Amino acid sequence: MKSKSTLYELLGVSSSADAAELQGAYRRALAALEGRRAELTPEEFREREQVLRVAHSTLRNPSLRADYDAELAAAERAAHAAVATSKLVTREAARADALGLRADALALRADAIMARAEVEGALARPPSAVAAFLSGANGLARVIGLLVIIGASAFGLTRCASGDQGTHRAALEARAAEQIRLQEYAQTYGVRPANIAELERMEAERQRREIETRQADQERRRREEDKRRWEEEVRRASESVTYNIQQAQDAERRKAEQARELKFREEQLLLELQYAGTDAARQRIELQIRQLRERRGQP
Repeated sequence: MKSKSTLYELLGVSSSADAAELQGAYRRALAALEGRRAELTPEEFREREQVLRVAHSTLRNPSLRADYDAELAAAERAAHAAVATSKLVTREAARADALGLRADALALRADAIMARAEVEGALARPPSAVAAFLSGANGLARVIGLLVIIGASAFGLTRCASGDQGTHRAALEARAAEQIRLQEYAQTYGVRPANIAELERMEAERQRREIETRQADQERRRREEDKRRWEEEVRRASESVTYNIQQAQDAERRKAEQARELKFREEQLLLELQYAGTDAARQRIELQIRQLRERRGQP
């Protein structure tokens, strides 16, 4: 059987029940409990009767009922929120295979050294030599003509050689820089790109994965914090409801004890009234009896 966790369920009414419905439900619950008196021990009967009285006294009081409804709603919302956020998603990051890292790094280092050697060799080689053309000169006129031709040719060849050398040097330096960059990437991340374009694509993908991992970690921490906060709110709401019910039970118990004391005092005064010897004594006792009955709310 499902346990009755709210005061409304104890009385068997809905949360929108009015005062008449509450009164009728309370009477029916007492009658049902009275019918089960033989099945219960005296202590169990008194406890269940006390619980029904606390439920009825709390719900028939508009102020107490409003406070109880607010706390009940807050506890229900917090409980639903805690259940909704209890499913957390975890992610695992894949690691790249690092086999062959040392061989790739060594190959890239050798390529860079060869590229630098080509640059230094190209710079050390002199421009093309044209002195061989002088070996066939046998006459002054031919020599003079050849000198003129050689001067003009040397000037043009020097310009061309210097331009080709500069272009070749820039290409070799660019290749060396590319190889060095590829080598550094392989040594850092364990993967050797085929060229700069692939390196840039792999770098963009790596940065994207890092951003996603960082965002996932932040979201996980935020959900854990929300879950902890909602669990704390549920705990506080539950403690508040329990405290209010305990306070109501204590107040009802004190009221019952006071009523018993007043009744006992009234019985003593009635007994004293029977044995009063004077009219003044009887009047004094009767006055005390009226005052006691007014305090008990009796005629």
